[in-house]
Amino acid sequence: MIVFATLLALAILLPPLISAMSFAHTVLRAYVVALAGGYGLGKNANAAVAKRPVAKRTPREEPAWDFYLRGQAWRDIVHAHGAGLRALREAISKRAKEIHTKRFADPVGRKWIGVIQYFGMMLGLALACCALLTAGVVAGLSLVVLLGLSYVALYVLRLVDAAMLRIRGITMTCKTCGHRVTEVLYGCPGCKTLHGDVRPGRHGMTHRRCNCGKAFPSMMVLMWFVKPEDKPTLWCPGHRSGDEPHELSGHTGETGEIVLPVFGAPSAGKTQLITVLIIAVETMVTRSGGEFTYADAQSRKEADKARTTLIATSRTEKTAPARQSGVAPPACSVLVSPRRGARKLVHVFDAAGEIFSKPKEIQELEYFRNARTFIFVIDPTSIKPVWEEFDADEQKELDSRRARQEPHVTFSEIVSTMTAMGVDLGRIRLAVAVSKADLIKRLLIDVDTGDSDAIRSWLEGLGQGNIVRRMGATFKEVTFFLTSALTDDHNDAHPSVETFTEQTLADEGLRL
Repeated sequence: MIVFATLLALAILLPPLISAMSFAHTVLRAYVVALAGGYGLGKNANAAVAKRPVAKRTPREEPAWDFYLRGQAWRDIVHAHGAGLRALREAISKRAKEIHTKRFADPVGRKWIGVIQYFGMMLGLALACCALLTAGVVAGLSLVVLLGLSYVALYVLRLVDAAMLRIRGITMTCKTCGHRVTEVLYGCPGCKTLHGDVRPGRHGMTHRRCNCGKAFPSMMVLMWFVKPEDKPTLWCPGHRSGDEPHELSGHTGETGEIVLPVFGAPSAGKTQLITVLIIAVETMVTRSGGEFTYADAQSRKEADKARTTLIATSRTEKTAPARQSGVAPPACSVLVSPRRGARKLVHVFDAAGEIFSKPKEIQELEYFRNARTFIFVIDPTSIKPVWEEFDADEQKELDSRRARQEPHVTFSEIVSTMTAMGVDLGRIRLAVAVSKADLIKRLLIDVDTGDSDAIRSWLEGLGQGNIVRRMGATFKEVTFFLTSALTDDHNDAHPSVETFTEQTLADEGLRL
């Protein structure tokens, strides 16, 4: 009896099961083939077209292709599974029509077999759905894990990038507007289109691919290992209202930088001192076996022009306020690679002396916030006791070249404004360069011109005690120098400027 019941059950259930297994295989195969085609695999490949990025960055969009897991992956999933569902519907419709035509529309068809086949279709579809659901859950969990790991990797890469820059003491200062740049723009090395926020993220982990197809690193540390032709240019976004982005100096973000603001009264000799300082850096670095290069074409052009003028006339042109990108012209930026020690990017900022009597314009000199050393240039001929030592003919000759504003006026204005801006002057070194020492040789007979304390005492003896004491009370450290911003017969810097340059940069960690 049990055997008979078992055989009867098999006779009843086996045909629907066979039909169900056959149909489940059919629909699964149709779904998988269509799914593979949706991902671009197989003979019927029909992958989704990737979303093309915008041609130019907007507040919401970047001109870069999405990182696969952060955009295209979801579009591919929707497209591929949509193709699979369409194939599933077609397989069901086709099988249902076949059964209806063969078993119900045909007068000689056996309808009871059609019923069994319809039942098998329903059972097979249930089995296929269970298989697809199981596979979908596994695939979904895998995708969630993969996406989670990508987010972990993303923030780890960002942390590594920031940590490496901090460990190496790398900062980025705009040579045009003087701001410390934290959200740098990248210019594509291919089409020059600007990109923003190029950290690992939506548009790539270690690299970003521009709209033009050119890839470049999305991490600053990777810039150190990229060929020059594959490096993006770095840009400051421009912080003044209506400003266009400013291109940063070459090698910005790859090495530590030194920011040297130079201030003083009009005609104090700031520009001439800077010109000879750059000559001194180049001479001392190459003399010791190191390398010296200008960080950008503009710095080279302006430095060469100033050097040529100085050699021809023993003077440099007066610095004029720059109105296009701020009140001061861009810095002269040089890359210094000493024979020993780390290379540095040196930015020397000059501004017209007239600015230092106008607090509002001083506040626009953002580079003062980023510096650890200030250079204050004093024209000794602006000090009354010194000026009175010249006879009438000498005064007539020097009158057009001397600073008329006494040192304490400029110094007080800059200190007051920097304090109001929140700059902690107590952590900053001050290098005081007394310029035009060649004009006052006879007044320096009893002064040890190479000793900072002797120069300080000499200034105090000229009635500058108040400003000297205020310097000591305001700044972390004050060093005094006597300088003659001239070149010798070989067009090299005067020894006094070499001494000034060597010590000032050594205090910044750059030993020439």
